Amino acid sequence: MSFKHFFTIIVFASFAIFASAQQVIQIQSTEVQQQLKKDNSWVILDVRTADEFKEGHIKGAINIDIRQPDALNKIDKLNHNAKYLVHCRTNHRSKIAVDHMAQSGFKTVYQMTDGWNGWSQNNLPVGK
Repeated sequence: MSFKHFFTIIVFASFAIFASAQQVIQIQSTEVQQQLKKDNSWVILDVRTADEFKEGHIKGAINIDIRQPDALNKIDKLNHNAKYLVHCRTNHRSKIAVDHMAQSGFKTVYQMTDGWNGWSQNNLPVGK
């Protein structure tokens, strides 16, 4: 194989890898609430612990504790074409999840940067 062919293959492979990575959109809890009122198709992914989730969560949220060893495998099984809102208590654990989702080809991923703390402090609706 010539250097030219090898180089071409490397360029296309690199493009394919970067093309599959999606952008994560940062959003605040008050804006999330407005968006959820307009569009109920969002999948809300709460990556806090099960105990944190039981204390209160956004109505309709699914819980995948990002600290569990199988968390990323569970996330990979989700519909990659849905619109996701991902959050944790602050935004540290959700960053792990959204970075993984972006690299795994999820099309639309929003990270609630003020997390559950922001949601609670803004007195937004809580499911239990």
